Amino acid sequence: MGAPRISANALLVGLIFCGVGFGIGAGALAGSGAAFVFLMSGWVLGLCLHEYGHARAGLLWGLPRTGALTLDPLRAPNPVATMLLPALFTIMGGVGFPGGVGMPGSLGRPPESGLSRGRQSAVAAAGPAMSVLFLVVLALLYALASPGAETLRAVLAVSVLFQGTALVLGLMPIPGLDGYDIVRPWLSGPPASPPTAPWTFADQMARHSGLVLLGLFLISAAFTRPLFRASLLVTTVCGIDLADVIAGFRLVRLW
Repeated sequence: MGAPRISANALLVGLIFCGVGFGIGAGALAGSGAAFVFLMSGWVLGLCLHEYGHARAGLLWGLPRTGALTLDPLRAPNPVATMLLPALFTIMGGVGFPGGVGMPGSLGRPPESGLSRGRQSAVAAAGPAMSVLFLVVLALLYALASPGAETLRAVLAVSVLFQGTALVLGLMPIPGLDGYDIVRPWLSGPPASPPTAPWTFADQMARHSGLVLLGLFLISAAFTRPLFRASLLVTTVCGIDLADVIAGFRLVRLW
């Protein structure tokens, strides 16, 4: 079997992201609408790359090919959970939600995966690794943008913020998130053994983790403030000006 080709849907998302970004940078597009389209097209592209990371690592260790290898958002495993819900939660919550929110922790079920603990963790960590790579690309685009392109720098800055938020959230050891799938193989007994009752319950709770996280965002400042601080630290490390982050966040808020 040959290498999977990039899908037309992925190319369309990439063209929208690049085209709107170029239009904003050139001054041909302005306003919250264009900024929002740029942010969300980049967000979907980041989700596709995240799922590609999981799929490519899984293929390396002998797991079956998936549609995520084509970067097609509609062919990702469980596209509702991996694409639609994170995008909706991102719009509703005003922060970046990680891909896969609400999915059962399939990587943490050794009888199905048949992989060693290390390889299970590696497959789970490959998605966040691709997100880090995409975040670095966004930060480089920000650094290369002309100081006079204030709107472009602002939307790139808030895009980095959203990617940072998703990384911080996604690496939390909460059922349904990558952080849980990374640590679970090391805590649930030998790879060939069936999951015990606590882990079975945790896997079932993974289906509802997205709603739990959204609720925490909407009602608990004690949860959101540390998250934003950690995400702002990521943007600072990437050389993003806080003023651009604030300007971009205000620009993309349509509600």
